[in-house]
Amino acid sequence: MWDGFEQRPNYFCKKSSLLVVMSRFIPFQLQPPRDRLLSEVKQEAEAGRSQSLHTAVLANLSQDSQPVGVSRCWDVEVKAGNRPSFRLPAKASISQVFDRTNGKLVILGATGAGKTTTLLELALVLVSRAEQDPNLPIPVLFELRSWKAESGAIADWLIVQLQYKYGISTTVGKKWLAEQKLLPLLDGLDEVETHRQDSCIQAINQFLESEFQPKHLVACSSFEAYKNCQSRFKLQAAVLLKPLSETQIQNYLLEARSRELWYSIEKEPELLKLAKAPLLLSMMALAYDDILIESWKRITSTEEQRKYLLTAYIRHQMTGEVKQYPRGKELRPEQIRRWLGWLARKMEQQGIQEFYLDRISSSWLQTGEEQRKYQFGVKLLGGLIWVFLGVIATLVSGSIWGLIAGAVAAVISAVLPPIPAIDSLILRLVLWSSGHIPWDYQRFLDAAGDRLLLQKTGDRRYRFIHDLLQKHFAEI
Repeated sequence: MWDGFEQRPNYFCKKSSLLVVMSRFIPFQLQPPRDRLLSEVKQEAEAGRSQSLHTAVLANLSQDSQPVGVSRCWDVEVKAGNRPSFRLPAKASISQVFDRTNGKLVILGATGAGKTTTLLELALVLVSRAEQDPNLPIPVLFELRSWKAESGAIADWLIVQLQYKYGISTTVGKKWLAEQKLLPLLDGLDEVETHRQDSCIQAINQFLESEFQPKHLVACSSFEAYKNCQSRFKLQAAVLLKPLSETQIQNYLLEARSRELWYSIEKEPELLKLAKAPLLLSMMALAYDDILIESWKRITSTEEQRKYLLTAYIRHQMTGEVKQYPRGKELRPEQIRRWLGWLARKMEQQGIQEFYLDRISSSWLQTGEEQRKYQFGVKLLGGLIWVFLGVIATLVSGSIWGLIAGAVAAVISAVLPPIPAIDSLILRLVLWSSGHIPWDYQRFLDAAGDRLLLQKTGDRRYRFIHDLLQKHFAEI
């Protein structure tokens, strides 16, 4: 069953499709829901891959014509049923494991081991297949962090997430689930609150055996979190991403022109332990100029060593030039720290990993004074707009009744829900005046993406480059 991983070609990725080509000429909003969803998932997966730290190492540090890490730099172990586990060949892809396990597997690994990267790699292959074959289910990326017991059954939660994240109506979502047209890719079991993780596994297992049981499903979790749960996924196989060996670390750094970094850590067991996580190794390679090696070596706690690395990485990434801010108008490091720290704290409080620029609500206001400013501003601006319209009506008609009607509407608007555009403007004004955000927020977020502090995962949608970085900023 497991022989011939390297010989099996992926025909789906090589087929051309007239439908895919034609869809490029149809306005996005007019495309069928299936095509729109595939396009968004593809954009999200491509953004995650292209904005990864490993990609940055390849682009910034490698001078070879053949870039570093064409294949993955970590080993993968596969365990299916009662069969002995085995090491996946270096050239074999995760999609081949998916195919051989009937599309039901869990991806495990340490923090920063490459679980999300592996899931995104799989998502791109599955999206390509679904674009070519309309009978295949639609792969969709979901963050388990937002799941809670009160969210109800996993099927209900998936329908809500489809609408919230991708704008798919509940009617369409239910229909797709009933017809097994969704392929859930569930990331971040370890980001679910610890006391809920076991219940989450049970809920997923119930979903797998329910009337909505999907043809395929993939879940991701840290190995530590999964090991500490009593329940186990009722899936066909487990894929374990192994920590990097010292030889793999050495090869990676030497190929990435980071020879000095390797010589600095090769005899430091604790630093080598950090470097076994691909995420942290990439951070080391990128931020080496901002790391005081001797100071780093003297830190005895693994957690403090990791915090030191994250701080050095942030400091290094804040110094580079970005296209959003021309020379002489760059933001000060303390501004970047403050604004990203506030965003990270709010995301932690809200229990979210993706930030939607158009979905900031008044619940993000921190103090009673901010709430009062917001309420007053919404009522004042709404009232002024109605009075202004009344003045225009009076001038046009020559009757005082236009002004009177505008004044009455202004009074009534004070007790009605605010107009969304007014609400958004006042909310942003209050947050800006309180120093929580810059005025041109999207410009700042895009610049943070170019600095590899955030990833832009969709239209006006962002997330931190990794949960470790989000948590680190939240503590600043």
